[in-house]
Formats: sequence, structure tokens, C-alpha cells
Amino acid sequence: MKKFFFKNKINILFCFLSFFLLVFAIGIESIPFTNTVWLYAGESTYHQLGWHFFKNDVWRFPLGSNPNYGEDFGNSIVYTGTIPILALFFKLFKTFISGNFQFFSLWYFLCFYLQLYFSFKILKKFTNSDLYSLIGSIFFLIAPIFIYRINFHISLVSHWLLLFALYLGLTNEANKKKLLWIILLIISALIHFYFTAIIIAIYSLLRIFNFFLKKDNFFDLLKDFFIFSTLLFLTLYIVGYFEVRMADTLGVGFGYYKLNILSIFDSYNSSNGIAWSWFLPDIKLTPGEEIEGFNYFGLGQILMVFLAIILFFRNYKNNLTSIKNNHEIKTFFIMSLFLTIWALSNKISIGSITLIDIPLNKFILGGLSIVKSTGRVFWVVNYFILFLSIIIIFKSFNEKKALMIISVFLVIQTLDISSGIVKHIDFYKYKKQDVVFKDQIWDNLFKKYKIVKTTYPISWSGLFGNFSYLLEKYNVEKTNLVTLIRTNRKKITESRYALYDNFTKKNLASDTVYVVDNYAHLRHLKYIFKDENVGFYFRDGFWLMIKDEKEGMNDNDKKIFKEIKPITLDFNQKKNFFFKEKDNYYGFGWSHNFSKPGIWSEGPKSTILFKTKSNFEGLRVEILCKPYITKKNKILEFDVYVNNIFNKNIKLQNNQEDRKIEILINKEFIKDKDVKIDFKFKNLVSPYEVLESPDSRKLGILAKNIEIFPI
Repeated sequence: MKKFFFKNKINILFCFLSFFLLVFAIGIESIPFTNTVWLYAGESTYHQLGWHFFKNDVWRFPLGSNPNYGEDFGNSIVYTGTIPILALFFKLFKTFISGNFQFFSLWYFLCFYLQLYFSFKILKKFTNSDLYSLIGSIFFLIAPIFIYRINFHISLVSHWLLLFALYLGLTNEANKKKLLWIILLIISALIHFYFTAIIIAIYSLLRIFNFFLKKDNFFDLLKDFFIFSTLLFLTLYIVGYFEVRMADTLGVGFGYYKLNILSIFDSYNSSNGIAWSWFLPDIKLTPGEEIEGFNYFGLGQILMVFLAIILFFRNYKNNLTSIKNNHEIKTFFIMSLFLTIWALSNKISIGSITLIDIPLNKFILGGLSIVKSTGRVFWVVNYFILFLSIIIIFKSFNEKKALMIISVFLVIQTLDISSGIVKHIDFYKYKKQDVVFKDQIWDNLFKKYKIVKTTYPISWSGLFGNFSYLLEKYNVEKTNLVTLIRTNRKKITESRYALYDNFTKKNLASDTVYVVDNYAHLRHLKYIFKDENVGFYFRDGFWLMIKDEKEGMNDNDKKIFKEIKPITLDFNQKKNFFFKEKDNYYGFGWSHNFSKPGIWSEGPKSTILFKTKSNFEGLRVEILCKPYITKKNKILEFDVYVNNIFNKNIKLQNNQEDRKIEILINKEFIKDKDVKIDFKFKNLVSPYEVLESPDSRKLGILAKNIEIFPI
């Protein structure tokens, strides 16, 4: 036994350090697999819930298919932020897993251990010193870019994948260890695609450099790329990456979530408002550069890099010769330059100053947007610089002095970033939120109904954080109330249109609880179902709608529901539309304008609801709008109905100018001063259909404001 412990003393120490950091990060009470409450805060919420629905579903093909989490538009486990490799593994044992279950505490432990293990392996390879490599590996365990991802993006905590790639690239020729490269590539695809993209770039660049510098056989290079590509494609297909269209993997953010030249010195992270340094001041960068471009070295690492540079140039000729003779180090230098340029994107900035801004064709921009958060690409360069600095110091002094120097730097590093570490992971306490709804109705309803839907299904629902814990607690079987990293935009838009059509036809599912997204939707639903046997419940600040449950409404529900009426629109009062203002004059069939003023009509039917205050003989409604005209629909045509009675047909042709739609309404067509205007569109197209963008919404008019006048 003593022999075993002595032989494995480093690994045992790594296990101890990993467990200590695990307790430090999430608290000892959060470690058991059956404790999931701690995950229902921040982004870890959708990681856990995606896994919960996947675990409780039957096996499908592709194996990662997860259609119940996003019912009507389907999805895959890879787009929930969950770790697919563990989700697939633990689903094999779902028969033995009772109740709530999580594997994220295990995942954190594995990531901490492997972060130490691979950093130690690289340092040991170049120094052959256990103690020096051990102290050096602590830098990687407490690296700000690593710790920052804890409690944020769980799958992105696996920086050990990058260290594994560095280990293979720095300690072997690129055309060697092909099996390990294949295993690494496949494992990365089963964890997070960003790591896959970075590892593909590393391996490809290494092989290409080998081809030019070492004259590798061209056909061997092509053969290896073909084998790698085929195995990767099969892995992506089997795990469910292609459950969404290729165009749906594109997203906005390239050139925004990027590296700034000063990011390595900027300790402030705007996503949580935390300064990671006690000593260095905040450098004002853009929010995108401070969130995804966050690459703060730490004061200890900064000083160590400066010392390494001085040591390198002090013996410049010998060091340069050593690098030239070390093919792996030399190629990583060149590769780091390529990766840094990628991380900086097409907009290279130093602080608040933009040095270069290269305009890109929308198709090129779309392709690059597959990896939109380019600031993450610099992680591997960050680690390479750290490795190189530690190794240069070791080579420049005797072992005892080198140990003393990096120990001092480690103390400085720990002191400097301790503020950020403690604030970020809350010292033995995971950030928790109140996930307990007080009203008894939640217990009654969710035991009876196992499908929960929102009236505004999108890929990132604003209601998700409130209801996520209930969905797991009551073992809900299907929901469209989700948060997804990517989704099939076409399917999700079609699910909205089908849902609104069912509402209009008074066709509610009898096994579903509908969570009303906003008061505009509530007013429209009341207009449709006020005389039907439909229950509307207002509990804990949320409105629910359930078929055949009207008798279950209590006095408070009835009182508040009775007071729900369309908003009064005064004469000669111009009202601007803004989608984020959910309590507005619109009903179903409207969508966002990318946070800008105005609302887009979306789908075959869009509705406006309002109430008039004064008596009148007639009414003139003016709506300022801009039509969505493309080469596929040169004329936008739609019919206007007022309180379900045809009013007029409108045809619009020019999408470059605002148009004022005028609707005249006789008094006899208005009941109780309520006005409902329906726009029924005939020939809609989406930006995706005309290759303008990945947006699959069927757009009609961009409504900007509304005004009414008596006649």
C-alpha cells in the first residue's frame, strides 16, 4: 500500500487539490448527485434542465436528440450547454437513477484534476522536476480564464482539452500520435464545439507547418485530414449537431466578442461586475471584449512573462538557436500568431482605440460567426505563454533558485486574483436564487399536467429562469419554455404560428398549462376565451391559462382578470411601438426589431388591440410602417379586419420608405369601445429565404407608431 501511495503521490495530491477546489467552488452540500437545487441559478440552469429532459426521454437517433425540451421545434443535447459525453453515459443507467440527478459536481472535479494533470505533464517533460512542475501547474489551476468559467459555462470549464492539445503538440511531432489526436478531437466534440474548433485549428496548422518545414508527404496529409474529417462528421451527426440547420449555427457577435490587445492586462469582467486584480486598474474595454475576450494574465503571470522576456533576450543568440532547433516550440510560436489574429477578429483594438476595422461580406461574416466568440481562441495562446515563461525561468537558473522565483510569482498571482476568485465563486457558497413558488396551485397543477408551454416560444425565454426549477421538481415531460444555445429557427417560428392559430380557433390542449408571456398576450387571450371554459390564474406574479379549469379560479383571480382590458389610446396621441415594452397595444403575431424601435409583424396574422375613451361617430387609425419587400415578393399584400369584419385590402411596394396605413372605422363596428385590428398577410417571405440573414421569421410590416383621430 505504501508503495502504491508513493508511486502515485502526485496524482493523489492532485485529487486532494481538485476536491478542495470543488468544495471551495460549489460547497460540500452541492457535491451529491441528488442535489440539483444549486444549479438553478444563472446559466447552469439550462445545462441541468436540458440534461433532465434528455435523461427522462426514450433513446432516439441521433443519440443526442432531445425533442421534449423545446417541444414542437426539437433540439439536441449539444445545444443545451450540457456535457454530451456524460449525458450519454449516465442515460445508460437511467433505470437506476431515481428522481433528480446531476453530474456537474463530478464534472468540475474531473476538470480540476485534468487541468493539473496535463499542465504538470508538459512542465515535467521540459524540466524533469516533480516539485517545479507541481508548483507551475498551480498557475493553471487558478488561471483567471479557467476559474471565470466556473458557475458560468459549465462545459467551457474543460480547458484541459486545450492543455491536452498543447501536450500533444509540444511533446510530439504533429504527424505522430494520430490516434490520440483523433480521440482528443472526438472527446472535444462531445463536450463543446468551441474546443473542437480550436483543436482543429491547432492540429491543422501544425500539420501544414510540418508539410512546409519538414516536407511531409502531401498524400499522407490529405489522407489524415480525410480520416479526421470523416470521424468528426460522424461524431457530430450521431450526437445531434445537425438537428439544427447549418444556417442556424450562425449568430451575431463576430467582431464583438473578441480579444482586445490590452485584454491580458484588463482584470475587469463586465458580465458579473468583478475586478480580478487587487492592484491593476480597470481598462475600459467594450462589454464584448470584457466578457468573451476576458484573458487577464494575473499580476504574477505578467511579471513572470516580463522576466522570461528579459532572460530570453539576455542570451538572445543561444535562445533563438534553441527555438530554431526545437521544431515544436517554433511551430507553436507561428501558430500562436495565427490564433491571436483570429481572436482579435476583423476589428483590432487597443483599449478604446480601434486600429483596424476590416469590412466583411455578409457571407464571409456568416461563416466566421460559427465561432463568434473569438476571444476564447486566445485561451490556448494564453496557456502557451504561461508554459513558455515557466520553462524559460527553469532553464535560466538552477532548480533551487528557479523554484524560489516561481514560488514568489505564485504568491503574487494568488494575492492579486484572490479578490476575483472569492467574489466569483462566493467562497463555499454557490449563488442560489429563490426557486420556491409559494402558492399551492403549482403543486396541484404540475402533478396533474405534464406539459408546460409559454405563449411566446423562442430559444431564450425570459420566463425560463422563473419556471426551470419547477419543471424538474414536478418532472414535467414536455415544454417549449426553454433556453437553447442554438435552435432550428424555421421550426421555432412555425411553432409560434401554429400556436397562435390554435388560440384563434379556440383550440387549447387539454393536457397543457400555458404560461402567459406578457400582458399584451393576456389581453388578446381574454378577448378570445372570455366566454369559454378556460381558467386564468394569477399566482406569484404569473398568469397561467388552462382549458376546462375556469371553476378553479379563486376570487382574486376573477377580480384581477376582470380588470384586464385593452390599453386606452387617446385621440391625437401618437404611440410608438417598442417590442421590449411588453404592456403595449399589440396582441399575437408581432416580434422584435433587434432591440431597435418598432415591431415586426411575424407570420400570417398580426393583431393590434386598444380601447377608445371618447364618443365618436367614426374613427381613423393611422399606422406608420415600413413593408418587408424582397426580390421574391415585390408587392406585400394583406387584408385588414376590424373586430373580425373585413375592412380593406392593402398592397405595398417600396420598402425604402415609411408608409402610413389609414384605416377608417364606422362606430357600429366597435363594441364597448374595444378595437381589434387584424392584418392577414398573403405572400410573406423570410430573410433566410432570400439569403439576407439566418432570420427565418416571415416578416410583413415594421410598425413604428399608431395614432387615432375622430371623424
